[in-house]
Amino acid sequence: MANTNLQFKTNYAASSKIEPFYKGGKVQISKDEKYIFCTCGSRVNVLEISTGKIIHSVEHDDQEDITSFALSCDDELLVTASRALLLKQWDWRQAQCTRSWKAIHTVPVASMTFDCTSTLLATGGCDGTIKLWDVFKWKPLIF
Repeated sequence: MANTNLQFKTNYAASSKIEPFYKGGKVQISKDEKYIFCTCGSRVNVLEISTGKIIHSVEHDDQEDITSFALSCDDELLVTASRALLLKQWDWRQAQCTRSWKAIHTVPVASMTFDCTSTLLATGGCDGTIKLWDVFKWKPLIF
C-alpha cells in the first residue's frame, strides 16, 4: 500500500523563463549570422542564434511602437522608426542611442533598408513616399 503522507515542496525558484520576443513584422539576421533582430512592440530585440536568448533590447523613450528598423550591411548601424515619426540610430551592441532625428514623413515609416555600402538609408512611409538619407550627414537626399 502506498504511503499517504507525501510532503511536497512549496517554494520553487525559476531557473529560466521565456518571455515574448517577437510580435510580427520584420526580422533581420546579422551579416555574421550570429544575431537575429526582431520587433516586439516598442522594442527591437537582439537574440543570439546559438542560445536563443535575448542579449539586448533597444527601445524608444516615448514607448511608441517601433514601425520599422534596419541593420546596415556591415552590422554597425541599427536605425529604428517609431509611430511618433522619430528615427533613432543605435549602438546595438551597447543598447545605446547615438543619434535621433525627426523623420520628414507625414505618416509612420513602414519600411527601411540600407544600400550595400551602408552609406545610404531609404525609408518608406505608409503614404507611399520614399526618403533617401545620407548616413554620414543624416540629411535627406530625396524629399
